[in-house]
Amino acid sequence: FAVASTMNYGRLQLKELVIRYCGWGGSSRGVREFLSRDLVRFAEANPTVEISVIKKSRQHPVLTGRYINGNEKALDAKNRSAKEIADFAVRLRNQSGRKVTRYAKPVITERPSIQGYFNPFAEHVPRPAS
Repeated sequence: FAVASTMNYGRLQLKELVIRYCGWGGSSRGVREFLSRDLVRFAEANPTVEISVIKKSRQHPVLTGRYINGNEKALDAKNRSAKEIADFAVRLRNQSGRKVTRYAKPVITERPSIQGYFNPFAEHVPRPAS
């Protein structure tokens, strides 16, 4: 579990990772495997993240990330492998917790770039030093 690339003020934004699963349900098989194999390694790699494991009968597994800013993000872990569960945990850890905002209209400028339009096929030939 590599170090996260998205930090604000030098701190991970994920405050708590909640893993909810069923102890006997087939859809929680990957989560149970992740808990027995990879959870300790994930917790050691991320000491600032509080990890809560909730065993709840007859419920599909869910990973929920609670962030410093108060937001929550939940990922459905039903019928996923242990590797996918580990990827979900890393994805929640690397996110900032902010809501995704979409722009309704494309951004249009009245002043095009002085450098001109980007052309990936244009060659850049360096000038010799004077």
